[in-house]
Amino acid sequence: MSQLPGYPAHPQRFEVRPGLSMSYLDEGPRDGEVVVMVHGNPSWSYYWRTLVAGLSDTYRCIVPDHIGMGLSDKPDDQRYEYTLQSRVDDLEALLKHLGITGPVTLAVHDW
Repeated sequence: MSQLPGYPAHPQRFEVRPGLSMSYLDEGPRDGEVVVMVHGNPSWSYYWRTLVAGLSDTYRCIVPDHIGMGLSDKPDDQRYEYTLQSRVDDLEALLKHLGITGPVTLAVHDW
C-alpha cells in the first residue's frame, strides 16, 4: 500500500458472504473505544485515512470497503445485490466477526 500516501499498510479481508470478501482496516488498540467509519458511494476506506491516523493511537478504528468498492471484491453478477440493506447486513457481519458487541461511534459519509 506504499503507493497510497497515508493509507495503513495492512488492510485485512473477511468473507462476508460465500465467495465474496470485504477488505477492511482494523487499526488501534483492541481494548480502545470503537469508531466505525463507513464510506459512501463511490468511495472507499482511503477516504478516512487522515481520521484513522489521528485516532488510532487511542481508538480502535474499523473501516470497511463496501463490496464493489476499494479493495473489496467486485462481483458483476447476481451473487450480490447492491442495496442499502446489503451494506447494512455486510457491516453487521463484519462487526460480529470482529467480536464487537458494545457501543460504537459511527462516522459516515453519504450513501
